[in-house]
Amino acid sequence: MAESAPLAAPFRVDRAERTRQRLLDSAALCFASVGYSKTTVEEIAASAAVSKAVVYNHFRGKESILEALLERMLADWSRVSNLEEYLARGASVLDAFERSLRASLDFARTNPLIRALFQLDPAVVLGLGSSAVVQRSVREARVHMIAAVRSGIASGELRAELDAERAADLLRLVSIALTDHLLFPQWIDASDDRFVATCLDVLRRGLRAGDAR
Repeated sequence: MAESAPLAAPFRVDRAERTRQRLLDSAALCFASVGYSKTTVEEIAASAAVSKAVVYNHFRGKESILEALLERMLADWSRVSNLEEYLARGASVLDAFERSLRASLDFARTNPLIRALFQLDPAVVLGLGSSAVVQRSVREARVHMIAAVRSGIASGELRAELDAERAADLLRLVSIALTDHLLFPQWIDASDDRFVATCLDVLRRGLRAGDAR
């Protein structure tokens, strides 16, 4: 019996993590269905087929559940739109940006939690800018974008006189704006592929070496 004791702790950790992920999956379904604001901890517990006490055993409350969901969602979002991965496959900087942008928009378009947050809880989305998880994701994305622009300038693909940081911020701004208008198309329909293609063409002509005129 003594020999099996060391296995007990890892087993408990695995079981706890499975429960935690089940709670996050249930919360994501609830938020996507009726919105974050209208969802209660009791409903999340019922959806996961556990008691309310189990929820509080893993999370401080609904806010910490959303924070954990954001962290998981942003990690998935970053993985599918990884600019460095496209560059590693041999794409040029501008091609890598286009592929990354389109993958990012596809993720936002098809992720029910993202759509629900923007469409059912826009006030909550505005408040997420102060989240440590979101701020870290934004900082990391900016670092990668600046590095990509600098590599494009060094290789001669992009205009030599570009300010790398400002050009990177412009590319990020376009990506953020397209995502916003894709999910909340009040004035501009970013689901129109021709519109997205026009944005990308204007960016290419403005940034690519040889197109300065």
